[in-house]
Amino acid sequence: MGVKGAVVLVAAAVLVGGCSSTVEGRAVVADEAVGLFDPCNGISDSALRYVGVNPATEERGILGVQIPRFEICSWNGTGISLSVWSTDYSLDEVEANTNNADVRTASVHGGPAIKFGQRDDATGQICSVAWAASQGALIVRIVPDFGEAPIDPCGLASMITDKLFQELPR
Repeated sequence: MGVKGAVVLVAAAVLVGGCSSTVEGRAVVADEAVGLFDPCNGISDSALRYVGVNPATEERGILGVQIPRFEICSWNGTGISLSVWSTDYSLDEVEANTNNADVRTASVHGGPAIKFGQRDDATGQICSVAWAASQGALIVRIVPDFGEAPIDPCGLASMITDKLFQELPR
């Protein structure tokens, strides 16, 4: 596993660990997440190519591991990894996750959203955009390939979110 894979694994552990340990609410059996939007099946190959990732690099879950209450799909492109996370956690619950860093308000197609980094990301280059959907929340996460030319990961996450918006549930 490369550096990027290790970072993605840590990112998943932090996001999921933070949600499961800090969020109050009703207990959910893993089977309840079955109705979530599945980004692997719900986003077309043409849309993925349009945003600069290769559909053939698709990976479900985090390093192939399914996470309860999430449907996660990732793809690689030149210089980045793109992940789309679908969850039944609300946008407020995502925002309250103490493992998120530099949480700030944003907008996705005129609706409320947040952008955030990751508390354990020493590079400051991982960025996510999250917004409310009928099922809970959707999250677009960008992880730059370390060593590549610097990019604005939050700007890129916002741009990709806008480009994929028509393929995502409301």
